[in-house]
Amino acid sequence: WIGWLALLLSLFSLLVAADGKSLFQVGIVSSATGELTDWHESVKGWEVYKLKLDKKYPLGFPIVGKDVTFRYSFDLNVTDDESDLQKHEAAVADLISEGVDFIANAQPNFAKEESVLSNKANLINIHGVTSNAAVFEQDLPNVFGLSQPTASFYSEPISALRDAGVKQVAIVYRGDLAELRVACKAAIRIAVAEGLPVQEIVYTTSEPEVLEGVTRQVNLSRSTEALVGCSLSAEAHWFLKSIHEMRKPLKGIMFTNGPANLTWLEEVGELAL
Repeated sequence: WIGWLALLLSLFSLLVAADGKSLFQVGIVSSATGELTDWHESVKGWEVYKLKLDKKYPLGFPIVGKDVTFRYSFDLNVTDDESDLQKHEAAVADLISEGVDFIANAQPNFAKEESVLSNKANLINIHGVTSNAAVFEQDLPNVFGLSQPTASFYSEPISALRDAGVKQVAIVYRGDLAELRVACKAAIRIAVAEGLPVQEIVYTTSEPEVLEGVTRQVNLSRSTEALVGCSLSAEAHWFLKSIHEMRKPLKGIMFTNGPANLTWLEEVGELAL
C-alpha cells in the first residue's frame, strides 16, 4: 500500500506540474523478438488498461484537486530490444530523448539497468513484472514495483515437497538471466531453511546439448525426487518432455516460466497433468 500511495502521489505531482497537459506518453522497451519473449505479454496489460480507460473516460481519467479537476489519458510507445541488454539501454535512452513522461518496464532481466537510466532522467519507472528485490533496494525515488518479491513464490511449494517426504529437490536455473537466477536463489534459501537437501544446477544457454545435460544430471541423481525450475518457457517444455522420456519418477515439478504462458499448457499436453 505504501508503494501504491507513493506512486499515486508522484503521478499527481506530475499532473500538477504538467500545466494542463492531458496526454502522456508511456515508453516501454520490451523483448518482442529474440530469446526473452516470455515477458512480452506484459505489454498487453498496458494495452488493455488503455482500452478500458479510454472507453470509460473518453474525456480523460479525472483526478479531482482542491480547486481543479485534472483529466488525463496516455499513449504507448513500445520499442523492441530484440532480447539484448545494450539495445534495451539504447532504446530507453532514445525514449527519454524523445520526451516520454513515464517508462514502464516489460523486461525484468534488464530492470536494474532501466531503473537507473529512468531515475537519472527523473522519470517515473513502473515495474509490473519485476520480482527481483535488488531493483528496489537501490532506493531510487522514481522507481516503483507492483509484483511480489521472488521469495514469496516458494514457501508453500517447498514446504509441500518436504511434507511429501521428498529426499532432495533439484533446483535448476538460468544463471545469466537476473530475474530467473534471483528466483531460484530464493528457492534454494527456503529449501535449506526447511532442511530439504538441494541439487543445484546452473546453465546459461538454451542449446539442446546443454539442456540435455541438465536433464541427465537430474535423472542420474538417485536422491532427487522433485524439480524446481527457473527457466524460459521453451526450456521448461524441454525439461518436462525429457524427464518424461527418461522415466524419471518425480513427486513434484514447479516452473516459474512456462505455465504462465498462454500456449504452454497446450504445447505440453498431458505432460502438464
